Amino acid sequence: MTKNPLAGLNRLPIIALDGPSALVLYRDRDDAELITTPPTYTSDAAVDLPYLSDEDIAATLASTNVFGHRAFDPLVDGSGESTDTPTLRRARVKSLASCASCSADFKRTPYAALGLRPPTSDSPLYVLVPNDLARRKVHNVRQRAFSSRMPADSLKWLGNSVLVPSPELTLLLLARHLDVVDLATACMEVCGRYRLVGATSNDLFRSNRTLYDQGQLSTPRRLLNLCDRADGMWGRALVRRACKYFAPNSSSPMETVVYLLLCLPRSLGGYGLPKPLLNAKRRVTADAGMITLSQTLIPDLYWPGARLDMEYDSDEFHSDLESLQKGARRTMALRAMNVDVLSVTYDLVNDERAFDVMARMVAKRLNVRLPSGKADKRERRLELRKRLLA
Repeated sequence: MTKNPLAGLNRLPIIALDGPSALVLYRDRDDAELITTPPTYTSDAAVDLPYLSDEDIAATLASTNVFGHRAFDPLVDGSGESTDTPTLRRARVKSLASCASCSADFKRTPYAALGLRPPTSDSPLYVLVPNDLARRKVHNVRQRAFSSRMPADSLKWLGNSVLVPSPELTLLLLARHLDVVDLATACMEVCGRYRLVGATSNDLFRSNRTLYDQGQLSTPRRLLNLCDRADGMWGRALVRRACKYFAPNSSSPMETVVYLLLCLPRSLGGYGLPKPLLNAKRRVTADAGMITLSQTLIPDLYWPGARLDMEYDSDEFHSDLESLQKGARRTMALRAMNVDVLSVTYDLVNDERAFDVMARMVAKRLNVRLPSGKADKRERRLELRKRLLA
């Protein structure tokens, strides 16, 4: 008989996080100041939480009422051997639900000690339960019935009692909570190099501050690979659609905003421009190297076919003299390589008419024809920029 991975854990709450809380947790682990009582982690890196094996996942979801104490398995004969494969089945729903803990048990849950934010009305805890009968009334805890089998390598342990979806599964679970624009925005963060720390699960895209130069949690290829393996899970079509629209390797929220405004299809409020490469290293020529004093350059948004680079100059990093000098050298070096450089600031992005002029300049350079007037869906563009710049 396969050893149950939950042996010895029957008095601890087993909490399986849903997408919004999982994304918040990945952000918090990059900013430990937001965790009230930092737990003892296996690793400080979010991507290095230990995965459950495929067998562990099946046993966990079968023998545990997920948001609750370890449930007893009714399908075990007198010899102690399981009489059925350990998967959640309709015939076992009532038995599993009857093993659930009462609401009072969860009110005493030491969330901070488990490495989770204590839930509040502004930032509730989103968790998965195996079925509707397993729901319990718990203040500031939102429960979603989830009975699909998990693909291998899609859940991780945080400590001994919190199941955290992998970054890819987190995005798949978020498809139930977000539309395609917000999902593409979340994908660009997870597959990018920044984190929005301080954001709440009620509003995933408004944060107190941003952490930069973070490691990528996932890639589009890994996300699509999970979709291929997640048979029967809701949201795969929306995630695949979002993968068509977003690009990896964004280094800041404003780079993400500029990219989405330019490259989302016009039906969603974007300009439908071809995807640029984000922050891809380019080797410099000898002349450009003498200017920039480096062997490589990293353009922000680069269209190689048109040799066009768009640089987002933020007030946060480009206001002091040293940054201005580096920026000037960088621009001169790119021009020495016959690359045209467009500098974009927040003021220009925030000015709808000025941004429209710039977008049409880029489109002309890329040989993309944009309709004008009412046919250009200006109302949808205004709605999109209002969402992204909120």
